[in-house]
Amino acid sequence: MTVDLAADRPLLVFSGDPPPCLKGTGGAPIARGRTDPHFAAEAAAARSAGAAIAVLDHEALLAGDTEAAVSRVPCDAGPVWYRGWMLPAERYTELAAALAARGCPLLTSPAAYRTAHELPGWYGTFRALTPHSAWLPCAPGRPPERSALASLAEPFTAPGRRRPLVAKDWVKSRKHEWEEAAYVPDAADTERLVAVVGRFVALQEEFLTGGVVLRAFEDYAREVGEARVWWVDGEPVLTGPHPDTPGLRPVPDLSQVAPAVRELGARFVTTDLALRADGVWRVVEVGDGQVSGLPAGGDHRPLFEALVTTGAGYPLRLTAGRVTLRALLPATAARVADGEPAGFDWIDTAPPATTSGGAQIAVRAAATGGYRPGWGVFVLTDTASGTALGSIGFHGPPDDTGFVEIGYDLSPSARGAGWATEAARLLAGWAAARPEVRTVCALTEPDNTPSQRVLERAGFRFVGEREGLRAYEIDASADDPQAAVHA
Repeated sequence: MTVDLAADRPLLVFSGDPPPCLKGTGGAPIARGRTDPHFAAEAAAARSAGAAIAVLDHEALLAGDTEAAVSRVPCDAGPVWYRGWMLPAERYTELAAALAARGCPLLTSPAAYRTAHELPGWYGTFRALTPHSAWLPCAPGRPPERSALASLAEPFTAPGRRRPLVAKDWVKSRKHEWEEAAYVPDAADTERLVAVVGRFVALQEEFLTGGVVLRAFEDYAREVGEARVWWVDGEPVLTGPHPDTPGLRPVPDLSQVAPAVRELGARFVTTDLALRADGVWRVVEVGDGQVSGLPAGGDHRPLFEALVTTGAGYPLRLTAGRVTLRALLPATAARVADGEPAGFDWIDTAPPATTSGGAQIAVRAAATGGYRPGWGVFVLTDTASGTALGSIGFHGPPDDTGFVEIGYDLSPSARGAGWATEAARLLAGWAAARPEVRTVCALTEPDNTPSQRVLERAGFRFVGEREGLRAYEIDASADDPQAAVHA
């Protein structure tokens, strides 16, 4: 499906193909302007989700010619997500400046990119969830001195016990040269440590990033495989296999990881997770989502729908007290419409029929081009437990007069506990604060007294009958619509 978001449509900039030096048959220049074939499927998914697409010249960017690199990016296109090949932090900073000069600010700042991309930036936040690590800066081709490596490894040692280590730089390991350039069987074996680190630095050549990192080796269940989780604004929007093990699809426990991702504060990140031999899920790596690889062949629509939604300035999550509303984007809504849990822990095992029906309306709207991020369906969840209790959402985006209508439902086991009131107050308050909204409306059957009481407690007022239904509204044009909602 193709979604027309008009002015709300954010821009995704992909690495372009080909580099300017490549020639076609007979030496003629190859036509430029295409997405790099490696990212072609992603670009198609992004377009389907409603994003505008542009390409940049990766080779020119690495060569330091940022003006040429961004020459095909339209000016004044608004906020930008980058998806492409990995960039040194310094080059990313140059890219950010060049795009900002064209009126296309990157949604991930250079500081946030470095934080998520390089281990020293994210390690403190994930310390309890990831192997113990220590590092030393060094330049390409110049491994740390023997004494410095021994001192770096000393905290990992234990009398009478072998403590294995893994050597890497601030971004990459050489796990495919495991024995010669990654694995140190014993932290106390300085000779082996020096040899492995030296070989690692030599193989990395000019691509060595930051310096040398030593990490405590942990034994993971290899038959389970690693999972890569994609986070946008603190929400896990896609979980799939690590690109190195596409045939293994573990489902990790994210209960400890989610708070750490939100504390990190980077808008678009990945976490690679593995199951340790003792049954504990561990964070193997954190990465910037703009340059982390997606496994081939998966359904990547949820990721790009999330990037479109947040890039257009809309939330994936609204929270107030015990209620959290999580945006139900089209690809996931299609699963809920079919009655699937779709990754949510429903209080009554599966979504209620009314929630599935609302999700189907959202799916149809997306298929016909009528869907707009921010104005769809949200799953109503318990903030503390994450349990899904029902749904609430909009019947469509605001019309030309600023009128928008909401509806809601609860699973049977969640009724009578005030959840609908709190959810309606939260969603109506968010909508009333939007500049394009003047009136938030909800309609109920005349004999649905419980729903009427929900709306009254949520701050709506009765305004009369409409086509046999009772209409309740909040005036968003009031001096303080939030105060009116929470009155």
